[in-house]
Amino acid sequence: MFTRLLILPAICSLLFATSTEQRINNFLPKFEKYIEKSMPAWAIPGMAIVIVTPTKVLMCKGFGTREVGKNKPVNEHTIFQIASLTKNFTASIAGILDNKKVFSLQDLVKKHLPEFNLSNKDVTEKATLQDLISHRMGIDQFAGDSLMKLELQPMQIVERFGMLPFNLSFRNDYTYSNQMFGFMGLIMEKAFNKKFSEIFDECISKPLGMTRSSADDSLISIEKSWLNKLKGLFGKDENIALCHDKNKEGQAVCIGLPQLVYVFPSTSGVNTTAHDFGIWLQCQLNDGKHNGQQIIPESHIKEMRQAVVYNTNVKPRDMQFPPEVMHDVGYGMGWFSYDYGKDSNTIQTFEHMGGYAGQRSLMFMCPSEGFAVAIITNLGHFNVNLLLEALRNVFLDYFLNLEERDWSQEYVKRKSEYYARIHNQRMAKKLTKLAPKRDDKFYAGTYTNKLYGEIEIVQSAEGLLFKANNHSCHIVHWNGDEFDFNGWEFNGNFSRSDPNFIEFGQNEKGQTIAYVSFLFEGNDPIFTKKG
Repeated sequence: MFTRLLILPAICSLLFATSTEQRINNFLPKFEKYIEKSMPAWAIPGMAIVIVTPTKVLMCKGFGTREVGKNKPVNEHTIFQIASLTKNFTASIAGILDNKKVFSLQDLVKKHLPEFNLSNKDVTEKATLQDLISHRMGIDQFAGDSLMKLELQPMQIVERFGMLPFNLSFRNDYTYSNQMFGFMGLIMEKAFNKKFSEIFDECISKPLGMTRSSADDSLISIEKSWLNKLKGLFGKDENIALCHDKNKEGQAVCIGLPQLVYVFPSTSGVNTTAHDFGIWLQCQLNDGKHNGQQIIPESHIKEMRQAVVYNTNVKPRDMQFPPEVMHDVGYGMGWFSYDYGKDSNTIQTFEHMGGYAGQRSLMFMCPSEGFAVAIITNLGHFNVNLLLEALRNVFLDYFLNLEERDWSQEYVKRKSEYYARIHNQRMAKKLTKLAPKRDDKFYAGTYTNKLYGEIEIVQSAEGLLFKANNHSCHIVHWNGDEFDFNGWEFNGNFSRSDPNFIEFGQNEKGQTIAYVSFLFEGNDPIFTKKG
């Protein structure tokens, strides 16, 4: 009697696993063809994908090239920079450290990071470590990202954060934050007295055997090393996927590996491969276990999946969270959660996405069905590569036997329409009042802003230059007192698809003022000319 009771769950588990495996294997050839068909429309040079169940790897392979225009095939061991998928690792490490009594996730942030300061003093005093990794702090969406693009140091960002406006509700409003996960990393480093990359190795990569994964900017040094270049002559280089952007003609151009993602390695600094990602996803599907060893506390795994805040502002035409197939979008710790499907034919899904200039990545899993998928690419950011979201939708549609839909084609069309609309609106604005620029002396000088500090507009033989924090780029007259500039010339962390501009004017005191498009935060983003 008791023997039968023990055998029954094992049989059910096996049948469940086999059913999921068979369902996925049935449509994998079709899914693979869809990937190959769709990549050119997005100009994606290279991609890797891994699909796993708790015990098997159903697919782990590369597509395309590591560097556009070169014969460098992507395979399962190609290292990609994965940006915000790092947040899932950081949230998992937080549970490991909590379990080791290094800290408690219910500790106040101020206890571990005294410099932590928000413009809402009440929230400053109440915020916990769990709040840092739950996107529910109440600050504006992506607050502080402009400080990262200016390439300030981590503690400079912490110290200036109190100058940012606080417009939303603490623990009630969903607001995505790169900086809060960054602050969590600083706390981990302080508590452990080690770099985040060392903590990542100790808690994640070594126990799991993720031998080609890291969490620091050493990837840049390795890629640029003379040894890597020497190996490359013999076709034996370090197998690193370089980052790419799109030029104005829509073609992929290599931009190397941007430094920005490593400002806060705990928010965006992980580098990994499809093979290693498969190990990670299986650990997540197995409730934190790997080879029988509990790497991440099971109780924490479950807490990570519990939504503590909901994204109630999903728009009708949202491409990341299409509301026609996604319902109850929430965020726990390091996981978005939602129900995917239609009517009663839905499955609970957990995911995270990543994207900075040069790369896009996405992972999703359905523990109840026993599968997980990761897709990593070497072209980004969100505005130039939404193929990953399209592939997620197609995969889940196949799995649920929903009506087939060419999500990629739809997204390409909508993105093209979006950029055409933005371009036409800007040109219409220009044509309504064409105006010449003033003498360059009017614009040249040093400008100051409370949040960002100083910038300079400098006269040169080639025209006016914009300078800030040891970076510079040319600015080109567009109309009246407005000038365009290429953000990617300022530093490598901007996409060529995003317009950047500086608009000058005068205040009521007759002082020359300037507004820089990517330095838009703070209570007053206007720069005032000194002297």
